[in-house]
Amino acid sequence: MASPIPSEIKKAVTFIFLAEKDGTLKLHPQTKKPIPNGTGFLTCVPNESNSNLAHGYLVTAKHVLQNPDGSFQEHVFLRLDKRDGKADFVPLSVKQAGVCSSPDQTVDVAVIPFLPNPDIFDFKVVPSEMLATKDVTKEGINEGTDVFFTGLYPRYYGEQHNNAIVRFGKVAMFPDDRIQWASLDGTSIMAELYLLETQSYGGNSGSPVYFYLGSDRTPGVLVLGTPAIRLAGVMSGFFGEATPLQVLDGGPSSQNQSFYTNQNMGIAAVTPAYLLRDILYSDVLRQMRVDQSK
Repeated sequence: MASPIPSEIKKAVTFIFLAEKDGTLKLHPQTKKPIPNGTGFLTCVPNESNSNLAHGYLVTAKHVLQNPDGSFQEHVFLRLDKRDGKADFVPLSVKQAGVCSSPDQTVDVAVIPFLPNPDIFDFKVVPSEMLATKDVTKEGINEGTDVFFTGLYPRYYGEQHNNAIVRFGKVAMFPDDRIQWASLDGTSIMAELYLLETQSYGGNSGSPVYFYLGSDRTPGVLVLGTPAIRLAGVMSGFFGEATPLQVLDGGPSSQNQSFYTNQNMGIAAVTPAYLLRDILYSDVLRQMRVDQSK
């Protein structure tokens, strides 16, 4: 990547933290620090009847907002940067705001009508025009195309203001069919996913993932000008592999006892942007935008 990532990209990201049932910020019992749970980002969609109006939404992976039984959490907190240079934890009533998701339960994307107060908070939005289409090859996107994502690094998310981590990789596969994926309760589902050669860990779920089309995006042609950046989709997680642990001689183990660790295979799963587009332009949100413009 010859050109730097635009700084505005990271300003569209927010970090999602857990809340108690009563709506207060949940703290770790030992460290007494807030508990990060995932990443979200802000996007906007123009009003269908009034082009001067735009509607803001919080986007994340659906499982970031779900309880183990699949129900949605009633409350979460967003860590947002303020214009005074410091970050603040902002409560969000998931139940009151309402979650819009796909009727296809395998689509791991959640959309909440929400936009912070621009007079108080310092943020950017990913315009819906940046979403890549389903036929990505027409946009010059193929296996080997550069990608990057911005998200939460749970071990350090910033003292005074948000620090989003940026990770890089390449497109590994555009599967022809749905592929097997583990749902929130551990059962297997068949989902539409892109596969990326990049490392993704806990806290990265919900991150915006981008295709990065540089000056060499067209084989045999050098394209002048700034790189093109398209939203590839929403980070769902990584593929793991159960790997046996080697037990040293004399270790506390019996012959019929085995130990396994879930090893990151370096392949991340991304829910495609066209599935996010289907939600943003669903009848429910379209009607909501019409009602709000009256």
